[in-house]
Amino acid sequence: MPKPYPPEFRRRALDLVDSGRTVRDVAAAIGIAESCLYSWRSKDLIARGLKPALPSKIASAELDAAHARTRELEDEVKILRKAAAAVEAVVPPKDRFRLVAELAEDGVPVKQACLSLGALDRGSTKHVDAPLRRARSGTPG
Repeated sequence: MPKPYPPEFRRRALDLVDSGRTVRDVAAAIGIAESCLYSWRSKDLIARGLKPALPSKIASAELDAAHARTRELEDEVKILRKAAAAVEAVVPPKDRFRLVAELAEDGVPVKQACLSLGALDRGSTKHVDAPLRRARSGTPG
């Protein structure tokens, strides 16, 4: 690993850039990579309070947690799709409407619940309303 440049060297390089010379010219004149000088300048601006520091560790941890939660929810969706297929195979259609009504009371959109439980074909939802009202009221179909 190369030895780091001394702070005085960095400061003089940044002073040259601050005086109006381009990063490319200064980097070529002192024999360092432009990316190195850009990095020094960025760190200097943050240290002087002229540029906001990126909360990279906090943002990264939050992003990692969000990705983990997304994977968890995707797994739940897979499980629930399999469960819905099993319900569709076992539960008679009239009983599925009762499940749809319960889900609707919990705030799940009716169309989504119907499609998930196989209570209606992938087409229209016209014939869902009457059975739903019956299921909510508890009267037989």
